[in-house]
Amino acid sequence: MKRLLLICLMRFLVCLTGGCGTQEPVNNSVQEKVAYEVIDEAGRKLTFTEKPQRIASLTYGTDEILTDLVGTKRIVGYSRWAGDPEITFITKEQARKVGRKLEENTEAVLSVKPDLVVATTASNNEIIHSLEALGLKVYLAGRPKNYEQMRVKVLKLGEAVGEKAKGEELVKQMDERIAKLESKLCKIPDDKRKTVVAFNFISAMGRKGDLIDNMLNMAHINNGVAQIPNEFMTSYVSKEQVVRINPDIFLLPTWNYDNRQDIEGYLNRVQNDPAYKDVKAIKNNQIKFVSDKYRYVASHHIVDAVENFAKAVYPEYFRGEKS
Repeated sequence: MKRLLLICLMRFLVCLTGGCGTQEPVNNSVQEKVAYEVIDEAGRKLTFTEKPQRIASLTYGTDEILTDLVGTKRIVGYSRWAGDPEITFITKEQARKVGRKLEENTEAVLSVKPDLVVATTASNNEIIHSLEALGLKVYLAGRPKNYEQMRVKVLKLGEAVGEKAKGEELVKQMDERIAKLESKLCKIPDDKRKTVVAFNFISAMGRKGDLIDNMLNMAHINNGVAQIPNEFMTSYVSKEQVVRINPDIFLLPTWNYDNRQDIEGYLNRVQNDPAYKDVKAIKNNQIKFVSDKYRYVASHHIVDAVENFAKAVYPEYFRGEKS
């Protein structure tokens, strides 16, 4: 009797510690299906069982990065600006191949049946939540304010679409081009750096810490607006502040984004504004244009932007080069 009780007790203990033959095996099927996970730039985790094949992009910066990461075949929709040469590096031919430009609304995105939607942390939260509530996977890229943050944007988006190596290669090319440009611009003595003020159609722009401020600094250009003390900085830069800066060069806007901006008319107003008559940029006829696609760059083309700012301000350092 004691022997029987001992055998039963041993069997019970074996089952209790996981050795019972009737125990069901652990189901690892869900774990096995997970190909990779990423954290987007809003800090949210996304899980992918395979590389996305139908990607909808809602911003021109992500349009550009995605095109160089995955080509046009895996993109089912670009942002509404795709093909506009004044704000995006996406060509009209690339826009034609993708075939759809998406307004930032739920119906437009759903119509292309994406398996990944790429937006940014500045995108409309209601639309993002609506898309996710409908079961769509949404990746939020960042809004870089400097070169290092742009590198991160490219690298992380490369991971999100399952093209980590391509993202790393894209960043490597950026770094190599910037290093080559710096080897040229570092020859400019500090006391020979020129000061510029960039304008949009409302006032001067480029406060300290903004992306355009970072790009001008990388181009060895003094950003006049960044010289305004914080206590005097408002949303609108006054003419009096511009006069006090007394820049060497004015950079004027080029993008007629709503078909109501008069670029030539704006140039005439600036040239003939009596408030600016003694400013060096006006006295020396140093008013220049750099396309707004460089001013508002949101992708790896930041290198092109820095280079074009430098070429506009220091053309003598680029003589003999092909444009």
